[in-house]
Amino acid sequence: MSREDVTMPGRPDWFLGVGFALLGAVLGATVLHQSSMLYFYQAFMPEMVYSACGHGFVRSPVTPPPMVDFLFGRSSVFDCATIGIAPEEPAGMFFRAQLYLGWAVSALWRMTSIRYANLWPLVSALVGAYACGCFVLVRLFFARWPAVAGAGLLALSPVMLSMVPYFRDFSKAPFFIWAIAFLILTMRAELPRMALLWAALSGVTIGLGVGFRSDIFILLPIGIISLVVGWGPKRWKVGVATIAVFVATALFSAAPLLGVGTAGASGTLLMQGLSDPFQSYLDLGPVPYSLGARYSDEIVLSSVAADLRPADPNWDAGEGKLGHTVSQAATRSGSYVLGWLPYFAGDVTTQALKSAAWVVLFPRLVAPGRINLDPGVPVRAAPRIARLLNRLYDRLANPLVAIICVTGFVAFFWREAAVRPREAFALFLMFGALLTYPVVQFSVRHVFQLEFVWVLAVLSFFSVPFEWSRLRGVLPCFLTVAAIAFVGLILVYAGMAMYQDRVLQHQFEALLAKPREPIALVSKSSTSETAVFGLPLPDRHRALVESAPDSMTPKLAEQGLQWDVRAAGDRILLTFGGGNCRPGRVTVSLQYARREGIWQPLDQNIPVDLPQDRVSFSTVLLPAFYRPTQYLSEIQLPAEYSACLVKAERVIGPMKLPMMLEAALAPGWQNRPLHRAFGGFSTLETN
Repeated sequence: MSREDVTMPGRPDWFLGVGFALLGAVLGATVLHQSSMLYFYQAFMPEMVYSACGHGFVRSPVTPPPMVDFLFGRSSVFDCATIGIAPEEPAGMFFRAQLYLGWAVSALWRMTSIRYANLWPLVSALVGAYACGCFVLVRLFFARWPAVAGAGLLALSPVMLSMVPYFRDFSKAPFFIWAIAFLILTMRAELPRMALLWAALSGVTIGLGVGFRSDIFILLPIGIISLVVGWGPKRWKVGVATIAVFVATALFSAAPLLGVGTAGASGTLLMQGLSDPFQSYLDLGPVPYSLGARYSDEIVLSSVAADLRPADPNWDAGEGKLGHTVSQAATRSGSYVLGWLPYFAGDVTTQALKSAAWVVLFPRLVAPGRINLDPGVPVRAAPRIARLLNRLYDRLANPLVAIICVTGFVAFFWREAAVRPREAFALFLMFGALLTYPVVQFSVRHVFQLEFVWVLAVLSFFSVPFEWSRLRGVLPCFLTVAAIAFVGLILVYAGMAMYQDRVLQHQFEALLAKPREPIALVSKSSTSETAVFGLPLPDRHRALVESAPDSMTPKLAEQGLQWDVRAAGDRILLTFGGGNCRPGRVTVSLQYARREGIWQPLDQNIPVDLPQDRVSFSTVLLPAFYRPTQYLSEIQLPAEYSACLVKAERVIGPMKLPMMLEAALAPGWQNRPLHRAFGGFSTLETN
């Protein structure tokens, strides 16, 4: 288990690397064979099929039904004769954003035939590259045979193999692993020409990876920071040249994709990541407010449009075109989110730190009891070949392994500090960024490529006894630095939480102090179990509700990203309490009237704690969305609590808090925390 100082591989390492590549290639082809289907958002990229049929990278406003069936997986083979007249529209935005993935798929289909089974060379190549890259990465820190054990675990991981059918998400993994390995080799290079070579390879890997999955671009700023710290001031000339080569090669290899997307669209992703399902998956503490009850594009895009559209009379005219642009609700979401995100600084900090902790405790994250909690794709649910290590992963989700992971994660930096202190600090910054950036949307499909972290941690834990004589010399200094870093994190976390408590309380008080307009609730036919109150449709929203559907309908949404979003909204306050209301907890149900062709229903339930005395009141803030396909029309609650609903009011005037925010404020809410607690690491095990 003792460390070998690795900068260049030996002949046995070459053989082992090739062996892992072949193992990954076989596993990838087997997964494709057993699943018989890949999902990489191909429904948004019909250009691949048109090109494979000899028409070039073009698209049509209306995709032929046989092609729709093929792209949605309802058929495994496509016949080019069913296209008819070739379209003439240029390639759409989504295809151009995943250009290298689209090129690779269309080239394979054109050389063979258009069926998913014929994509096995691409699948094998990427899974093989991932397995080989894992061996190289682990080998950089450990002796040969521990590295083989760690890489074997990663190559056979039921989590990684389960991601292969979700090919667009998986495709980033090999680029991710190799880019990190090349960055580490860059920092370790003794000769300037080798440093420049490794930097160029890392940059090219990132640039090519962006053409498969754009979020790998996060490695560019992470790499720059790591190289700046890793080289230090003594070799600053080589460091500057290395960074310049790294950035230039990354941008050059990604040049065909630059400028295709819109940076401002990232706000919608963060809004989704702050919704309740992601908070539950992270196992954070409860709060009296919510930024979305579901992981829903329609809720998020409606919230942005409802807040921005009233102030922009040209909103509807400025919306996009099918396949070529996306709605302003996406492109303007970045600046929109920055306007109110500071009010939730504590939650974002907590979520980032908890994301990092879960990645370190990766086996616990994917424990059997947590599999169905992931807001993204199913976890550990791939074909038979992916279940080889399922039982092992089941057994790893226990407190002892969690302690080993945490202790080993600290030991990893301890081992590095004993050999290369500057590299240890650079790796600390690199890993810190890698572990916290999933705060945007914490899901296994976004973090599975970081599975190597817990493997490095476990191998480091068991390496310490064999390296004790070397490690003990730096222990006092390392513990001092580690303690300072830990205290710093605690202070940042506590400071952000206290800041959020103060500013969010101020925002709630300002909202409650705004002018209100009473809503005449209409008591509708109720049952012995449920009381129903109707909300009249405001006249100012009637034209929007009765207008033609926008892009957020099933038939239109399946053809491309949402390019047209029209929504309005009101903030409604419900007051509960009074002399006839008995204490308890009631579930208030919000029901939306729907037109045919609805996409994602906005109905939801809000739990409300009723006052313990007859002179206090609970206030519920809820959004009421008005869209061409649905609008809030009814409030339902248990009949026994029907007398508790005292009044309904509409808040008047602009506000800084987002439209999608809902809150249930019980008496004394000002004296309670208004931030999410760090929570625990429950595996939700069931017998």
